[in-house]
Amino acid sequence: MDGKVLVIRKKNRRQHPWVFSNEIKKIEGKPKKGDSVLVYEHDNFIGSGLYNPNSLITIRIYSKIEQDLDKNFFVERITKALDVRKASFPNEQDFRLVFGESDGVPGLVLDKYQKSFALQTYTAGMDMRQNLIVEAMRDVMTVACVIEKNDFRMRDIEKLERREGVIYGTPERVIISENGTKYYVNIQEGQKTGFYYDQRITRNKVRLLSKNKNILDVFCYTGGFALNSGLGEAKSVLGIDASETAIKLSEENAGLNKLENLCKFQTADAFVFLREMFREHRRFDLIVLDPPPFFKTQKEKKRGLRGYKDINLQAMKLLTEGGILVSCTCSHYFFWQDLLDVLSQAAQDIGRSFKIIDRTTQGPDHPVLLNMPESEYLRCFFLEVY
Repeated sequence: MDGKVLVIRKKNRRQHPWVFSNEIKKIEGKPKKGDSVLVYEHDNFIGSGLYNPNSLITIRIYSKIEQDLDKNFFVERITKALDVRKASFPNEQDFRLVFGESDGVPGLVLDKYQKSFALQTYTAGMDMRQNLIVEAMRDVMTVACVIEKNDFRMRDIEKLERREGVIYGTPERVIISENGTKYYVNIQEGQKTGFYYDQRITRNKVRLLSKNKNILDVFCYTGGFALNSGLGEAKSVLGIDASETAIKLSEENAGLNKLENLCKFQTADAFVFLREMFREHRRFDLIVLDPPPFFKTQKEKKRGLRGYKDINLQAMKLLTEGGILVSCTCSHYFFWQDLLDVLSQAAQDIGRSFKIIDRTTQGPDHPVLLNMPESEYLRCFFLEVY
């Protein structure tokens, strides 16, 4: 260990894995950015943590015991995470393998695509141990390729440079399977880590609701909801996205699942498209709204809420009687009540009545810690016109 840190924290934060700079009372030794430290509150040992004096989140607890961040640590945590996923998805090979603090590895995300992996590190301590992490992965599993996907905003918090690239093996296009739906995944060129595993539960529920319905998948990316609707025996399926690359991959995925005659895709701006559909008197029995986050900080929230209200209002106007809206948000600061308020206001503005028939969140490969509300970020409501 490289130092000892004494902290003072409020009672309601004592189980939280983050220690902020204003909670630190005293530092013993000379720990550097990325070092492991022992954390105490008065005489009580809290745990072992990653230290970064350049970050507002100065310490991230990774163990409740004194434990070095060595290869054995990563082997242990990756093995445990893999066992949890195998228990949750006994018939699946593809999933989020490690979800940061929720798996006791703060600052590390690993997505598994057959034998290829996307890796993200958003703490200095994990970033400087990437080679050790890859070694541990190879001890636990067969690893053909590891691609670093570190061009994202969370690295800015720890003042880490953004970068992407292959750090082990030779990249190749892979085919994954989720609940029997197949997808091509290009890890290097795809958004985020290449695929959004977090919507696994919601996609399956949409499939079960799709039979004989006309489906619209807005912000479809690579066609996840559209394809599940097709496999659920929908009458018609249309997916739209602003990215031509995503639409092309959606069409390939439709062919991969033998749905090319049913699932159609179109490049379009969602806000413009929904208004055009209303003017053309187009109506749909089920609409999925799964937009990118309209805001990522509290400061952006007011403006972001207007965007969520507008997109949901436009979709609500396009629903048939008895139609279903699946409205999702992945903005962490857009809490359940916020989403409910936005949906209620939109429904009131257009004079339509809805009942909540379901709600979903991220799947079990994105576990939510009771003592860390930041680990929950995905929220979805299923609304039915009545």
